[in-house]
Amino acid sequence: MKQIKGYITTKELAKRGYSYKDIQTLCSSGKLIRLKQGLYRNAAMFGQNQGFIDISVVAPNAVITGLSALSFYNLTTSMPSKITIAVLRGSRLPAIDYPPVEIKTSSAQFFEIGINTVKEGKYSFKIYSIERAVCEAFRQINKTGADVAKESLGEYLKRKDKDINKLAEIAERCKVKNKIMPWVMAML
Repeated sequence: MKQIKGYITTKELAKRGYSYKDIQTLCSSGKLIRLKQGLYRNAAMFGQNQGFIDISVVAPNAVITGLSALSFYNLTTSMPSKITIAVLRGSRLPAIDYPPVEIKTSSAQFFEIGINTVKEGKYSFKIYSIERAVCEAFRQINKTGADVAKESLGEYLKRKDKDINKLAEIAERCKVKNKIMPWVMAML
């Protein structure tokens, strides 16, 4: 397994002499992780945000959103059981076996607001900005819960790098300014 570094396809494994049965054995023994059909990762490869990186390799246009983004920015104590990603509505949905994901589709009007790229070594992943993550909590308040939305806003407002103007701008573009700004005024 030392010769397999990072990500590898079934075709590349076959070129190295691994049979389908060998690949299954490597997966069942925990040495390889199947991300999707035909794509694997060496299980020894593990970074701080490995799940996000795995998703970016499988679905490079996907953006980390929802509770996953809030957790990344330390804006919530809730831990997501799945990584939530957003993809552009009408695009082909990624088939991801691992890590567990929840896929949300978004119209072009909302999809491109506040996308950041985070680099980790030679890999990177897309995630909504901290302000967009807070706005998403309010946009999806019926799903994430009012307590998570308020907690994320409260934690955001405690940060030294908060930017209320940027939050208001993104909230307006996401059509949640009327939901967020009264809470901002109450919490400041």
